[in-house]
Amino acid sequence: MKRLPFTTDVALKLAAMGALAGVVNGLLGAGGGIITVIAVNKYLKDVATDKNGAFATALCVMLPISLLSCSLYAFKGHISLDGFGWFIPSALIGGALGGILLGRIRADWMKKIFSALVAISGVLLIIR
Repeated sequence: MKRLPFTTDVALKLAAMGALAGVVNGLLGAGGGIITVIAVNKYLKDVATDKNGAFATALCVMLPISLLSCSLYAFKGHISLDGFGWFIPSALIGGALGGILLGRIRADWMKKIFSALVAISGVLLIIR
């Protein structure tokens, strides 16, 4: 993978998008990954290996953000340990499967799947 040519402009834009992703993820518990995918596609397109690399990079960026948000939620007592215990094993299996499939699904299909998921999630949030 190529290295990002450092410019102050790109660094500031990435930092701003990172802050926005963190705030959105911390506030809503989701959505930071969407902002991260957009940032990676826009500002790291010359160094990412491919479009699927944008999803993989975004996931790696979101891990520490999610761990921090989760820790703060737990500290404030906002996590249902009963639900957590049942959800995590299958989510880990699904995450492994998704990681395997990422390299096998064409980037244009990943873009369509991602967009459809965002649209469906938005509609469901509005109507429920």
